Amino acid sequence: MKKYSLNEFYEIISEPITFNNEKKFITVQHSELPEVDDELSVSLRIKLKSHHSDWAVIFRKGGSEKETHARTPGLFLYANNSILHPRFTGNWKSNAGIDKVGDGLLLNKWYHITYTLSDPEKRMDIYINGVWTAFYAIENVQMNKVKFNDGQLEIGWAIDGQIGNFRYFNWRLSAEEVMKNYLNHRPFC
Repeated sequence: MKKYSLNEFYEIISEPITFNNEKKFITVQHSELPEVDDELSVSLRIKLKSHHSDWAVIFRKGGSEKETHARTPGLFLYANNSILHPRFTGNWKSNAGIDKVGDGLLLNKWYHITYTLSDPEKRMDIYINGVWTAFYAIENVQMNKVKFNDGQLEIGWAIDGQIGNFRYFNWRLSAEEVMKNYLNHRPFC
């Protein structure tokens, strides 16, 4: 019997939400998200007010006291310069991904970021403002698999700024879909 998937997305944040020391992060339970089989995408707009002096989390799904490196998907920021650090967990490595994407997010500027991850295609892609910016290819494609999880999704931990248009998709967006998604978002002031 062939299994059919329905492409769904959930817009968790529409209008921008401000994150600062008063509001640590948003938590979304796994049961509230579209069912993911073997690929997903996350898109969002972000504007930072300041860089954090330690790691910051734009989003991370999974993780617990027992499995702190469950991070499928995960998008982190380096301390002091907000360089993107996209991650995921695989059956061969708990912290796989791209070490650094770009030179860091500039302060007080809106960015549209899209993260895509596909086990069948064995790759993760990062787009900034609709432009393909970086990718990670999974080696040993017959043995290595992405580990998706049923943990909660956390958004905005240690972020000093705003996040809006946060969408969680249960499929890997194509380059054309990423650009369309980017162009269809109205700019925030």
